[in-house]
Amino acid sequence: MSPVKRASSHWVAVAAWIILMALTTLSWKLAREGHAGWGAEASAIALLVLAFSKVLIVGHVFMDLRRAARILQIAFVCWCAAICATLVILYGL
Repeated sequence: MSPVKRASSHWVAVAAWIILMALTTLSWKLAREGHAGWGAEASAIALLVLAFSKVLIVGHVFMDLRRAARILQIAFVCWCAAICATLVILYGL
């Protein structure tokens, strides 16, 4: 791997980490204070969506799916969307 690609990869990981920390902070704040403003059901659904957003970031950046074949990337995104949607629907029942 060339030094330019290595440096670029490093900054992608740093940016992903910063985004993950921001989403985690948002999740904590939502879990702590969200019930008062939104209601328990809406807060739980928002937390599920945030959690699966973090799963997508981890899979894409830290599990190197960004370098995988396009079909694997699409399959991973579809899997995450299907599981998240299923959990949201089941929670709503």
